[in-house]
Amino acid sequence: MALKVDINTSSYAMVADELAKTLQQATNVFEAFLSERHSLDLLQQCEASLRQIGGTLRLLEIPGAALLADEMRALCGAILKIITAVPEGQLNALSTAFFVLPRYLEFVQSRQSEVPLLVICHVNELRTVHNQLLLPDSYFSDTDEGLFSRDSHIQVRSKSLAEPALSDNLKRISHLYQSGLLGVLRDAHNPMQLVIMSRAVRRFRSCIDPGPQQRFWLIADAVLDAFANSGLELNPHRKRVLAGLEGQMRGRVKNRVVLNEVLEREMIFLLKISAYREGFVAKVMKAARITAFDIDDNQLKKMRGIMLGLSYDTVSSVIHELRTELRHAKDVLELLAQHQRSDSEELLPLTSVLKQSADILSILNLPVLASTLTDHANALHALVGCDLSQERSRLEDLADTLLFIDGSLAQIDRRKLNYEDLGDISLERRDEISADNQVSEARSIVIEESKAAIGLVKRAISAYIDSGFDSTHIANLPQLLDSVRGAFQMINVKKLPDVTLGASEFMRRFVDRESVNAASDVQELETLADAMISIEYYLNELGRRHIADERILQVAEDSIAQLRKAS
Repeated sequence: MALKVDINTSSYAMVADELAKTLQQATNVFEAFLSERHSLDLLQQCEASLRQIGGTLRLLEIPGAALLADEMRALCGAILKIITAVPEGQLNALSTAFFVLPRYLEFVQSRQSEVPLLVICHVNELRTVHNQLLLPDSYFSDTDEGLFSRDSHIQVRSKSLAEPALSDNLKRISHLYQSGLLGVLRDAHNPMQLVIMSRAVRRFRSCIDPGPQQRFWLIADAVLDAFANSGLELNPHRKRVLAGLEGQMRGRVKNRVVLNEVLEREMIFLLKISAYREGFVAKVMKAARITAFDIDDNQLKKMRGIMLGLSYDTVSSVIHELRTELRHAKDVLELLAQHQRSDSEELLPLTSVLKQSADILSILNLPVLASTLTDHANALHALVGCDLSQERSRLEDLADTLLFIDGSLAQIDRRKLNYEDLGDISLERRDEISADNQVSEARSIVIEESKAAIGLVKRAISAYIDSGFDSTHIANLPQLLDSVRGAFQMINVKKLPDVTLGASEFMRRFVDRESVNAASDVQELETLADAMISIEYYLNELGRRHIADERILQVAEDSIAQLRKAS
């Protein structure tokens, strides 16, 4: 099935004006209801209009838009049944839907086709606020293909572990997955969470004997690999899919295994729309005979951005480009101060750059910064032909302002400042923001260096195993881990120094041991790698948000405790 559905443009054109008029009337009535919430007859009018819109869209065979209109009508009906005050969340969801529906119809009309999957996330927002089950991404899929776990005989090699070692291993792997899932449910923006979950599923799958269960986890492994490689975007329903895998894990750990066929079908659908179709994902799709759709998830994301406007990535890119322009302006200003030339050819280009930057700051909803920069641009324009040696303090003030704005934008990009925080830019507040930015920059450097070192540790462990236990690959790991521990003490994090101390002590004993035991060595190094992954995950959180939940390190602490116990 193709995700894109062609529409009858002639039929749509016949009713397009009347449909737009009805939708605008429904929007106006809803806005009136927001002002007069006691007037339930307004909401009843809105519900009737949405019923008409949904019916028209179904006749036109535009299923995505019809579903969105139906869910809006259903939420209006649910609100009408509420005796007490209407929850703000429900009204906000309806307001958003009234923004989305006309833009989606414009999108459909301009492309002469629709992609129903684009509205699923907006439909689920409406369903969430009045406690309805979320619709799966595969809601509009009409295929009923066989299941890979049930209908195939493909198998891969697995580790043969006897009880209780198998049970202990599965519990630890499940804990690793849970730690990543917890982060995903809390915050969808850190890729390390998905890397941890992908690693956990792969290790879990490697412990399962050949058969339907193993094939189910092969599909799950591919889906997590697609998420970890940015082939799939997270949304509330997909988080529930990942939570469903955690439930399947718990069932296997407790020997209560009933494979969830609905979950498997949804995972197969996700593989079909994944934008990542290489490596392990490609192998599983070939083995399971899964045919990719003609539109992938990255393309869906771009379509949604076009439909609704600027995305965060775009705003982040604008901030990056603006910071580059401001740093260039500062360099030009420094040259002016040195050469003390004030002719128009020197000052006017810089004035133009400052005014353009101020316009961008206004678009980014930073009016105070924009106004400050505009004032400086006008003052700089007035200096044409003046003796700059007498205006040194003014030039220094402009340089300080450029540094402050650059630092403020950096803090906004790090999510350490909100736009509202820049409503007050008193001298004291400016110094505070600039100091915070300098500390953040320094911490970021230390964190990035530490992440690079942890990456070296992981690669060294892999190289050691792949080379047939050539100890030269791991000879310097104790010293490397000690240097990382020093970096952790520098940035004043509580648990990391002790965890890395345990890791370096283990590696020192491991390097100095007298004989190689392939099976136990690999198991111990896998446990150490779990600790490194947990630390890397924590560092990603720390670098991005400058604060991290220390529960993330539980896997690392458990792994180091196990290594200490084994020694």
